[in-house]
Amino acid sequence: MNSHRLHFIRLGKHLKSVRLPDRFCAIDALSDVFSFGKLCRLCVSLLLLIGLTGNSVLAKTAAEVFAQVSECVVVIHNYDNSNKLQSLGSGIVISSGHVITNYHVIEKAGRLTVLYQGKEYPARPGYTDRFRDVCSLDVSGLEASKLIPGDTNQLKVGSKVYAIGAPQGLELTFSDGIISGLRDVDKGHYIQTTAPISLGSSGGGLFDEEGRLIGIPTYFFKQGQQLNFALPVEWIIDLPNRHAVANQVNRVDSDWTYQVNSLEEKQDWGGMIVLCTKWTTQVPSSSDAWGYLGFAHLQKGDLALAIDALQNAIRIRPDYAHYWADLGIAYGREGETVRKIEAYRQAVRINNDFALGWINLGIAYVQNGDFDKAVDAYQQAVRINPDDASVWFNTGLVCRDAGQAAKAVDAFEHAVRIAPENAQYRLKLGEAYGLIDQRARQIEAYNEALRIKQDYDDAWVSLGVVYGIAGREAEEREAYLKALRINPGHNAALFNLGKDYLEHNNREEAREIYSRLKRLNPELAQLFFTDFNKLMFPRRIL
Repeated sequence: MNSHRLHFIRLGKHLKSVRLPDRFCAIDALSDVFSFGKLCRLCVSLLLLIGLTGNSVLAKTAAEVFAQVSECVVVIHNYDNSNKLQSLGSGIVISSGHVITNYHVIEKAGRLTVLYQGKEYPARPGYTDRFRDVCSLDVSGLEASKLIPGDTNQLKVGSKVYAIGAPQGLELTFSDGIISGLRDVDKGHYIQTTAPISLGSSGGGLFDEEGRLIGIPTYFFKQGQQLNFALPVEWIIDLPNRHAVANQVNRVDSDWTYQVNSLEEKQDWGGMIVLCTKWTTQVPSSSDAWGYLGFAHLQKGDLALAIDALQNAIRIRPDYAHYWADLGIAYGREGETVRKIEAYRQAVRINNDFALGWINLGIAYVQNGDFDKAVDAYQQAVRINPDDASVWFNTGLVCRDAGQAAKAVDAFEHAVRIAPENAQYRLKLGEAYGLIDQRARQIEAYNEALRIKQDYDDAWVSLGVVYGIAGREAEEREAYLKALRINPGHNAALFNLGKDYLEHNNREEAREIYSRLKRLNPELAQLFFTDFNKLMFPRRIL
């Protein structure tokens, strides 16, 4: 029997098309439940729980585990300050009114809501721990069933586990696998598992065979094999203590941050460097201090200093995606392509919903000539921001350069649907239609671009080219002439018009074109009278 499969279940109370392995029936365990009012005493409760349950409880079937834990899954909506939905994530209800998720799920939120059993509740951050990437949400009015905590110190490699989440807020994903690795961390064990974790499932839950919460999935790698991780349940229990300590640090940091932000708004990078240097001296354990210092050096072009500061920030807080992204930028400007790509990859490993990280990674792949990987990166960006026309547009450009014409058409069509009055998007959509020989649609797209922007010289040239391919010679020539009325120095329009004159034996007109090209672009003028059949150029150029 396959030990790890992905099962899709409609969000709600009922299973849908689920294939689950048969297991022996289970005996209910004696247990405590999560209560944030008792979190500080929960460690003692857990010790009692372990003593009560021990190994006397038989494993539950997958269906029983799902029935037990599915009612605890919520979808978290992260809105920006303009009330625009900027990301979705999963969460786990650990007790009535309290939800656990990853910190990056709520980062930079202007407003938060929790969707639970078809009802949306307002939420606000409770305890937070950015370093460990875990936080709680206070959700007034949310009533939920009890959730049983586990203990990662009792786990063994090879033990059966189940992962559950709600990617994109549409369906629950429920998968099974085994623990493939355990890494000692403060208070517990970081868990590596073979249970598939779907994109967007950050903040969901990882459960043992008895349906006890043992971890929170946070990110995964895809490097020839799937490596899925979960932070330990003990970090949830430790949240109140960590939050209290962090508040003391944050109170100090907030004073510095206010001053730094003021300098950043003025783009006073020198002043920002001076201030952040003092900050790192007085509070050397502040990752924000080193991160801001690295950013300021980056803006000023002091790349070696920027890299050093950002590496210090990462040493203090290795799971913060933005530090890795800034480090990638610094490496890129230093010409260190391999390190740049690896830094961006680390950023999106940490936060799979970090759209800018995926875009930067895509650009890096393009610059490195890895177009297929660039396409994959940009498709992640549009997954995160499906309503951003510019992301779709750039995805189309990358797909085109990768030779994936059908995907390019699809991406440009998405961009046009979102921003129908953008002439450039229409132009590139027309070019993509040309790649798949859809001439009628190509002409229509160019005409739409010209409807939006009548003086769009590039669109007139492109329209002339496709008219020429279609054998509409009079319209072809007129399109080039219109482009030249708008921009008399348009090299492609001159070249193509001159070629048209040559083909029709209009020598005087062709000679005039040659003279103009010679002044504007001697190299292109030389090509004008070259044997075109031997050139690696098309009949018309753009």
